Amino acid sequence: MDIILNRRSVRKYDLTKKVTYEDMLDLCKYGEAAPSARRQKGREYIIIDDLSIISKLSTISKGALILQNCESCIAVIGRNPETLVTPDMQPQDLSAATQNILLMATELGLGACWNGIHPQINVVERIRKILELDENVVPLSLIHIGYMDEEKNPNSGFDENRVFYFK
Repeated sequence: MDIILNRRSVRKYDLTKKVTYEDMLDLCKYGEAAPSARRQKGREYIIIDDLSIISKLSTISKGALILQNCESCIAVIGRNPETLVTPDMQPQDLSAATQNILLMATELGLGACWNGIHPQINVVERIRKILELDENVVPLSLIHIGYMDEEKNPNSGFDENRVFYFK
C-alpha cells in the first residue's frame, strides 16, 4: 500500500503533457468505487479541460489559484441531497470519492491536489455560477490533475503521540 504513503499534493504541473479524457474517466470510475452511506447514489463528477472555465475556477478562492498552472480538473459534486436516504452523509461520501481519485492519480503517475469547496458558501456559489449548476447541487471539491513538474518525497506525517488506545 505504498500508494497511500506516496500520495502528495502536487501544485506544479508539466503543461507540455495532457491528461487524456480516458484517464480522467478512469479516475471518476475509481471515485465512484468509494464507500457510501447505505449505497446511496449521490455522487457525480464533472471533467473539466476547457482552459477558459479552468481560468474562471482559478479565481474562486486562494486555494484555487494553482489552477492557473493546470489543464485538467474534476469537480466532485453531490446532487439532490434531499432525495437521499442519509443526506447528512453526502459530504463524507463525496470526500471518500475524492480520496479515491487522488490515490488513483498517484497510481497512474499523475499529480493531483484537493481543493476543498464545501462548506464555504461563497465558494460554492461561485462554482455553481461558473459551471452553471442548480441550487440542488453541492460541489464538494475540485481536484487539480496533471503530470507532475515537481518532485515530492513521501511524507506520512505519522506521529504516534496522536494515537490513543483503550483496552
